[in-house]
Amino acid sequence: MTVTIKAPGLEGQTFEARLIIGGVPQPTVTITNYGMVPDTVEMTALGARVNVLQDDVTSPTAGRAAPRPDGKTTLNLLDVFAAQDVTADLPGGSQALIHVTAAGQASGHVNGEGYWLPIDPSKDRFICEPGQRHRKMYVSNAPSAMTRAQIAAHATANGTATTETQVNGPWLLARPQYGGSAAMAVSEAVAKIWQDHVGGLNMPGRSDHYFLERGYTYTVLNWGGLYGEDELHPMRIASFGSGALPITKISSNFHLIPYCVVQDVETVRNEKCYPRYNYCVAYDHVTLGYELVLSYNYLNTFREVKSFRTYHLTTEGRVDAVDTEADGTQVWRPQGGNYCSGIYGSDSDGIVIDSSLFYHAGWADGYDKIKGSINYPQPPTMFSHGIYLSQSVTNMTVRYNYFGENSSCGTQLRGGVHLEGNLSVDNNINLNNQALTGKEHFSNNLDNVGFSAAYRTAKSSIGSIKGGHHFSGIQTVSKGGVLAHHADPENSTEIAAKPNVDDAVQIGALGLKDTTKVYKWGQFTKNVEGLDTAVLELTTAQRLGGLLTGTTKTTIRQLSEHLIAAESVGAKVKQSVRWARSRFGWTPANPRTAKADLVFVPDPDFEGVRWDNHYNWSTDDLPGLNAADTVDLSGNFVRFALVNAVIASLKSSGGLLEVFSGRLNVGTLTDALQVAIKSAGQLYIGTAAQALDVFASGGRLNITSQASQLSIDLCGQAQALFGPNCTIPAGKTLAIGGSRCKAGWDGSGSASMTIAGKLQFGKSLSITTAAGANSSYGPLIYKTIGKPVVGSISGFTARVAGVERQGANNRGDSYRVYLDNVVGTPVAGETFEITAQSNYNGAPLQRLLTIGTVSNAEVGSLQRLRSGAVGDGLVEPTVTATVNLAPTAQIVVPAGLPAGTYDLTGPGVTVVNNGASLPAGVTVTGGKLVLTVS
Repeated sequence: MTVTIKAPGLEGQTFEARLIIGGVPQPTVTITNYGMVPDTVEMTALGARVNVLQDDVTSPTAGRAAPRPDGKTTLNLLDVFAAQDVTADLPGGSQALIHVTAAGQASGHVNGEGYWLPIDPSKDRFICEPGQRHRKMYVSNAPSAMTRAQIAAHATANGTATTETQVNGPWLLARPQYGGSAAMAVSEAVAKIWQDHVGGLNMPGRSDHYFLERGYTYTVLNWGGLYGEDELHPMRIASFGSGALPITKISSNFHLIPYCVVQDVETVRNEKCYPRYNYCVAYDHVTLGYELVLSYNYLNTFREVKSFRTYHLTTEGRVDAVDTEADGTQVWRPQGGNYCSGIYGSDSDGIVIDSSLFYHAGWADGYDKIKGSINYPQPPTMFSHGIYLSQSVTNMTVRYNYFGENSSCGTQLRGGVHLEGNLSVDNNINLNNQALTGKEHFSNNLDNVGFSAAYRTAKSSIGSIKGGHHFSGIQTVSKGGVLAHHADPENSTEIAAKPNVDDAVQIGALGLKDTTKVYKWGQFTKNVEGLDTAVLELTTAQRLGGLLTGTTKTTIRQLSEHLIAAESVGAKVKQSVRWARSRFGWTPANPRTAKADLVFVPDPDFEGVRWDNHYNWSTDDLPGLNAADTVDLSGNFVRFALVNAVIASLKSSGGLLEVFSGRLNVGTLTDALQVAIKSAGQLYIGTAAQALDVFASGGRLNITSQASQLSIDLCGQAQALFGPNCTIPAGKTLAIGGSRCKAGWDGSGSASMTIAGKLQFGKSLSITTAAGANSSYGPLIYKTIGKPVVGSISGFTARVAGVERQGANNRGDSYRVYLDNVVGTPVAGETFEITAQSNYNGAPLQRLLTIGTVSNAEVGSLQRLRSGAVGDGLVEPTVTATVNLAPTAQIVVPAGLPAGTYDLTGPGVTVVNNGASLPAGVTVTGGKLVLTVS
């Protein structure tokens, strides 16, 4: 840090001075050197990264500057990709000239966005709230399940004469008792009738919960055509009863289950699972019967997924799995129908793999090591991995997983990744990330632990058999990791069978940093100076197995089997990684439990914006380990996602918070906060006496107590729930962009809101896209929610508010797109452009949608609403709310609505006008705010 002291009366003399930084006096220093302060100070920084500058830099012409506790400056250049010069201010009137280099990787950092919901602590499952269209459907293939004929007989016996043919989709939809409980579970054939109806052409999304009875297989239901309501109100596929998980088919050529959570089921064994063109889907506590293949999937999360059956015992008659040698011997083909990974992915974005297990993929015990004969089980190949996500998969987060005994690599990740806290054991290459062309993301590797090189050989196409952590790519970082014992040091036979390894940790010549602590990975040991080698000697996979099973040690196979049987893989992996890292001096043996005051201090080695990255916090752990924790964003942009947290207070210090997914509960705001809420993000705030400025295009804002300085711009599918006493002060706005977003009150009791500023209503409508032109990229449309669009002919402007699939045969060749904040009127035949995501090379992926039909316009309201968040989410609210219009209040209504009467407030909301001037057409009538358009 450079400090300039102006002391013209002491020029040429030696004197002492003391700085005060953040109110804390620093040590006294002696000033002996003098010099002129230049008008311009030159500096350097890296594009598409967070940088730390030694000086107090403010007001940069690009990027975002924030002070650091040590007096330095964080310069966030994540959005600056081209080489350029950036100027900024320095103390004393000088100026910084910052020479920014071009981005090392065209896609920058993994953005940390992904689908995440609150977790029920009693069940360790994502919470799926019921939406506006919801019922339960219990399905069974047991003999006792109700058939169509039995349902008709039951209805007739209960007073409604019904024939079997009358039991169709609409009939079932009107009678939720059939399938509504385990006692009245319906057969799979009946459930398919239901599916074909509610998933049919032009039907709206539904947040139904499907429960499959355990112990049975379901392949008639393939779930095609069904989809949930939105991120917080997904459809749910789960199980009931006892016994083995139900087996279900999840496969579709086009557009499977947008807005869906799949829990406690198993996919069909020995059959690839093909979820394609999905948006916002979570697989939570799911067992894979074989390989899962992702293609054109966006915001898909795999949490507590287990893959341990991805191999073949025989060729099963598959011609593409067999080669014939010159002597006529039939052998397993290394590629073709032979290779398989736990998960394979391409052309997808926002993929999260968390707390999951990938074991034994691509090979079976007892294979023929010499010839690879098909008379024996499947041999390993370098083309099969625990997970394999190609270069076209962007924004991957892979954390807290177990990768054990896989054919080749535990991970084969080609597009750059956020790889954190994984345990890899006995793979031919334990972890492998390649981001080699400069088009991908940076490869960020945090706290990964690896043991044992597999040395698993085969006749051909086997690749490396003794690799450690291979992290290749421009500006790659590996930090906080452990790689130890390529062979069990307590097993002399194994040591003799595993001669020296190829390498330990690779980050390549263009890598940025590697602090991995390596011990006895073959001939490699590094970064372990000062550590107790007696402890390191016994930090092995075998001793870890003993720790987890309550014994002295286990084999690696026994360790894997223990993790397969575990109720929570993630909990076991976190325990294992902490154990290994603590013995290598990285972290305390136990997590923090005491209250802490956490400050966000971006780590320039990584992305520098993720709330869920502990390297960005002053305590080196995450907020919320104690509910009394306090948080200071310290002026930074921070993205909250892929985590849930409860904290006592939040201080922004001029920062910007984005809540993309998960739920953040804040007791009190201690200064003004600017926040954006998107997708599945939820922000719950108790008391907010300070200014709270919110833009919400998705998720939920829930103010549970008092807020006196609110300003809210609501659009898309967002909800805003208000507490008992809220105020929109003069100069602030509550903007309700359309009818799809919801603002108001839920629950019971009474509430009041004072409007002293603007209450603004936007125009909304829906369009259908022209059929037949959009099936190949339909799910991209979902990612435009909250983004602006412009018509090519009429010039209308709007934001995308929501999307529903309309195409026939579940192919999604037409969509209903909801628009809000509409200015002007769209016309059939015109187009508008969506920019839904980036390709893996960082270039925007743009598409044109052609409008087929346009609905009538409507307007949203301030209302009482069943949000899904109170109790079981199904009780209609009884709260009564009073909206007081202060004399300074302004009501803003949109132009271009059809003639008619529009209620701007709903039932249970009473409006009192205390002297506000209302615009033409707006009245307070019978306690309601009403707009009349003639």
